[in-house]
Formats: sequence, structure tokens, C-alpha cells
Amino acid sequence: MLTRNFSCKTGEIDLIMIDSDGTLVFVEVKTRASEDFSPSESVVTKTKQTRMLRTARYFLATNNIENRPFRFDVVTIVLGEKAPEQIRHYENAFLP
Repeated sequence: MLTRNFSCKTGEIDLIMIDSDGTLVFVEVKTRASEDFSPSESVVTKTKQTRMLRTARYFLATNNIENRPFRFDVVTIVLGEKAPEQIRHYENAFLP
């Protein structure tokens, strides 16, 4: 893991990691008590995606990282009041 809770004026990214192939991975983590009203991954809206992209670009620029592959993942955690907790990982959840 490179960093967690990275924030700047354009937004915030929960985790910034490096995959085994060297790809930078910007991760949004969403925790919900249940999915009674909507799936937890649905809260990563187009607006949130745009903010994450701007924040990722800021991170890349301020750390002089060029020409390196990167992607956006989403991890959802559903605590589940009536069922076991569920953790789901969506690799390449959206494209820039």
C-alpha cells in the first residue's frame, strides 16, 4: 500500500496501492449495514468517479508519476444484520 485516505482539494481516495504488475490502483471502499435499498456499489456514481479521476491525476502529478498504468477498483463491505458480512472486490470498476 502506498497510502490511505489521500485527500486534496479535488477529492479523496481511500487507498492507493500497487498491483503485482506495477499498476497503480486507486481504491474506493464502501461499507454499508445492508443492501436493503440499493447495492453498495451503486453509491460510486458518475460524479464520484469524476472526483476520483481528478484526485488520481493530482496524485500522479504531485508525485511525478508519468506513463504508468493505473486503474480504479471498488471494494464493498456489507455488514449484514441477518447474514454473514460480504466483501466484494470490483477490479477495473470504471474506466477513466
